Amino acid sequence: MKTITYHNLSQNTNGRLVYFRSTDIEQMNWHRLLWSIPDEMLYHLSQGKYIRIIDKTTSKRGGKIKRIFIPTINDLLNNLYFDILAKNKNLVNHYLYALETMRKDKSLLTKFLYWREIIFNPVNIIGEDIIVDKEPNPLRPKKYLKLLEEGDQNVI
Repeated sequence: MKTITYHNLSQNTNGRLVYFRSTDIEQMNWHRLLWSIPDEMLYHLSQGKYIRIIDKTTSKRGGKIKRIFIPTINDLLNNLYFDILAKNKNLVNHYLYALETMRKDKSLLTKFLYWREIIFNPVNIIGEDIIVDKEPNPLRPKKYLKLLEEGDQNVI
């Protein structure tokens, strides 16, 4: 079965791009996150294709897209399309916010319900992290960066 790959917030020139912001995940802004899911992705799910989202992150434990967003979306869509209960109990707050957001915004609900009779396989979007180094802040003088690297806690 074919896998369709999306790159999140990337400057990748070949492939599909999506725009899921980690700050939206932190703030539980599920309205913006749900609207950011492209219809094309749902179409590919309806064709039985696998979906993979690649995200670049500086976090050694993995990015929020893979740890929070994708499991929540999988649970939400599987509940909506197949009445499968949420599997990720540790993300229940995100799941409930996403569900409530969908219930409040009828056009958003319609967007996802359209695919209910067309998607035949349980949703299992896969996340992949690429760990990258943090970029230095160009607005911060180098001497302060050096003090930070040396462990000086008094640097503002």
